[in-house]
Amino acid sequence: MELRIALNDLDRGIRRSSEGLDHYSVKLRLIEKFTEDGGSCYIESEQTKISKIGYRPDAIIIKDDELIIVEVETDQRRMIEKLRKIRRKWNEITSTPLLTGRRLRIVFGVTDNELRDDVLREARRLVGVEIYSVSDGGIVRLF
Repeated sequence: MELRIALNDLDRGIRRSSEGLDHYSVKLRLIEKFTEDGGSCYIESEQTKISKIGYRPDAIIIKDDELIIVEVETDQRRMIEKLRKIRRKWNEITSTPLLTGRRLRIVFGVTDNELRDDVLREARRLVGVEIYSVSDGGIVRLF
């Protein structure tokens, strides 16, 4: 229901937070893609208690066998900083009760079609990171 409301708002150019429409659009499209086969989604993830460890993802998708952290960055420099923060908080993130019996995936959405070398270098330092380019043409996995 909430996803339908959010998608309707996006179609009408309305946003419900301070993030830009590009960021909001990418986030919703990734959530829609990764919940196609079910799962619960928490936008801004406060309800999942992960923000208590000093890290607040854009969204968290909880499925029976996996936890997907959704991040959106329209600027690759900020993406590097976010990847570094995830690495610093890795032990706390991976010890959260939400991961009990689930594997972790960290999905980044970007609006670029190419990734800078330093972004790829940081992404390779973590396990389970996937990066997708999201545009009007669709969603394409870059890494």
